[in-house]
Amino acid sequence: MHPLSRHLCRAKAGQIFTANSVRYELLGKIGNGAVGIVRKAKAVSSGRIVAIKFLAPDPKYIDPAAFDDVLQRFSREGKRAPGLDHENLVKVIAYEDNSDGVCFDSRIVINPFIVMEYIRGATLESLIRDISKAGSARVVYTEQTLSIAVSLCRALEYLHDYKIVHRDVKPANVFLSSNALGREPAVVKLGDFGVTKWGDFRAAISSGTLTVSHQQGLGTMKYMSPEQSVRPKDVTVRSDMFSLGVTLYELFTAQILPSPHHVFEIMMARNQRGPISWKMNALKISCPLGEEERLFEIILDMFLASPKGRPASTRTKGAFEVMLERVLEKP
Repeated sequence: MHPLSRHLCRAKAGQIFTANSVRYELLGKIGNGAVGIVRKAKAVSSGRIVAIKFLAPDPKYIDPAAFDDVLQRFSREGKRAPGLDHENLVKVIAYEDNSDGVCFDSRIVINPFIVMEYIRGATLESLIRDISKAGSARVVYTEQTLSIAVSLCRALEYLHDYKIVHRDVKPANVFLSSNALGREPAVVKLGDFGVTKWGDFRAAISSGTLTVSHQQGLGTMKYMSPEQSVRPKDVTVRSDMFSLGVTLYELFTAQILPSPHHVFEIMMARNQRGPISWKMNALKISCPLGEEERLFEIILDMFLASPKGRPASTRTKGAFEVMLERVLEKP
């Protein structure tokens, strides 16, 4: 078994470790994904709460033959991320290779890890599910949802200006401050750079022949662009635009699409000829306002199979900002 395997990661609450010369105490669980586990931690001297992501691939989902490749990508992104600074990106405080468990007093945790700011609140996925439970019967076109969309576009534009492809844009990776659950302006931050690719998953999972009751972290596959699933080394920033399109579709329709098959259905509908209003009716989207029709025209363009046909992030950001300004001007 690979030494970094999930089953061998012994990160437990109460353990003391050091990252970038700061001493921390490991606290409770935040969540688990296909390639890592996320825990809270507290700085011993200041009491600051942070989030720690350990690279700990789960062999149930990730092919063990891909572990070393995933490690290289995790290391590359971990070393690059602390240099990024944008209000809509989760701030990475430190990255540690943790070779031979050198960062831990106990020396029993050998997994590399990233120290990130901790966002007290919820994920966009949780917010979408809450909106859905409220029984919205039409497009959720509000100041709140538009503000979230603009923030995501700004974060991606910043990354793309640095020629960085995020690779894992999805609602579960968008973090919202607790204000997002009320009517106050929310702090919106995109986090958790993608280090997985389609080929990392076990063949039975990527082909859809394995049914797993709790597929933690496998939501990534639903948001992957077509080129990312077949040519992961050749992806450009337009691959992120596909993922952003799925994310915004879910945000503005208040529904989390159950599987990649539903994404494919939307792609096919988008590629059909005819006016955008017909396509939207075919997708059972109600858009009584002209602004909403324009909004979905932009979003559905992101579903195009060919990356050449998708909008660039700068164009999308500008369009959403214009819409947001018009909404704010309304009574």
